[in-house]
Amino acid sequence: MRITTRIALGMALLAGVTLTALAYQVRTVSHLQGINEELTRTNLEAARISIRLVQDFEGVREFASKALVTEDAGYMEGWTLWEEAVQDDLSRLLALELGAPERQAVREIERGWLRYLVELAPIRREELAWPRGEELGPVLDRIDALVGDLRGGAEEVLEQNQRAVADRGRVSALAAERAVRISWIAALGALGIGVVIFLALHLSISRSLRRLTRGTRELAEGRFDHRLPTAGSDELAELARDFNLMAARLDELEDMKRDFISHVSHELKGPLAAIHETILVLLDEIPGPLTEKQNRLLTLSRQSATRLSAMISNLLEISRIESGALALDAVEFDPTAIVREVVEELSPLVEERRIRIEVNPPGAFPPGRAFRADPDRLREVIANLVGNALKFSPKEGRVRIGMRAVEEGPAPTFCLEVEDEGPGIPEEHREGVFEKFYQVKRGVRIHGQGVGLGLSICRRITEAHGGRIRAEEGSLGGARFVVELPLAATSAGTFEAEASTTSQWSKDEIPEPGARRPAEQPR
Repeated sequence: MRITTRIALGMALLAGVTLTALAYQVRTVSHLQGINEELTRTNLEAARISIRLVQDFEGVREFASKALVTEDAGYMEGWTLWEEAVQDDLSRLLALELGAPERQAVREIERGWLRYLVELAPIRREELAWPRGEELGPVLDRIDALVGDLRGGAEEVLEQNQRAVADRGRVSALAAERAVRISWIAALGALGIGVVIFLALHLSISRSLRRLTRGTRELAEGRFDHRLPTAGSDELAELARDFNLMAARLDELEDMKRDFISHVSHELKGPLAAIHETILVLLDEIPGPLTEKQNRLLTLSRQSATRLSAMISNLLEISRIESGALALDAVEFDPTAIVREVVEELSPLVEERRIRIEVNPPGAFPPGRAFRADPDRLREVIANLVGNALKFSPKEGRVRIGMRAVEEGPAPTFCLEVEDEGPGIPEEHREGVFEKFYQVKRGVRIHGQGVGLGLSICRRITEAHGGRIRAEEGSLGGARFVVELPLAATSAGTFEAEASTTSQWSKDEIPEPGARRPAEQPR
């Protein structure tokens, strides 16, 4: 399912829950409003009429008694008016939509009022003689009884009305309480659904994004063989497929570039060696004597050919390492001897720049202590690092080479440190200098600076031994390179470097011009 579809379904589900809760709230509010309207329109009106009826019946009793006793026309008129008020209020009460108990009580009032009218009508119409004397008492008692029954009926209507109001109030309260409860349930349900939808989307999207981020980082670090899982049909799966296609194309381009560099470097190696040997023959004056100017020009040409040969050798070396042909023959040896040999080989450059080299300061690697590694590869690492230090150090500066055995930690290590008094390496470049063709921009190019492969080769050889190399700020003010290698012997006598393809050349097939390859390597 596509991400947009999942998001749309999740939002639709949340909207459905919200709309359902809203519809219920509207229905509940409408129900409460209906109850309030009924209370206002019917029950309160019935209560007011019932109260007036009680007053009407009292008026009828009072004026009927006075009219019969006094036979006064004013009381007679008042008696009639109160009877008309009773009739009017009773008609209004009958017109209301009352509940069954209230309506039954109103019907009883209506029947009692009819009895009252039937019994007193003959006297009012003078069909019977006007009661006087002893006859007046029973008539007044009968009026009291009839009116009392009517008043009791009105009070019964009022009581039933109050009960109906209380019942409706309880119904309203229960409806409001139920509405509040359902609102909380709907809110919590919507929150729970929202959390579930969020977690589902987060897990499904973030996992793919993390894989994509990790894959992008792998490509940025040059590991073009990295692939992402492409299961699914959403946008991220399509992006993963496109990513894998891009990685495959980059991997093909990297293989083509590596093959091209290896082929061209290998093809240039022979002609360059011939040029180098020809210059040596001329400098030895075998064809004939040279003038001072000719000797100086040939010396410069020899230096340029030597530097170019070193660059080509580095290109071949990095190609061989990347192709997986780096086999390290581990033997036990004393690294101090290799350091002395490298320093001796670089003595012409040391004397030319008048640089003082300090080897093995206090706490150095104990003399005679051996460890397992490939001596030729370690010599290459030391030569690269010391050559860099000499190249970037100012004239009459210092280069310090330190070695020590570190026994602390989970495994003992051999630590090699090379530091100089040069300009140092800015912190933001200390990781990048170990990448291929990386150059620290200093505003001015240093004479003899290479193409940026020496430190990359050092890192790959170090990692092939199971160690690590890093650059940091040195105590002399310049750069310090620290190499850490396992001090304990491995179970097998050979270390194998990681690579993706098979090399076309072995170590013995690479021709070396001259007696030895110089150690000047670029940072």
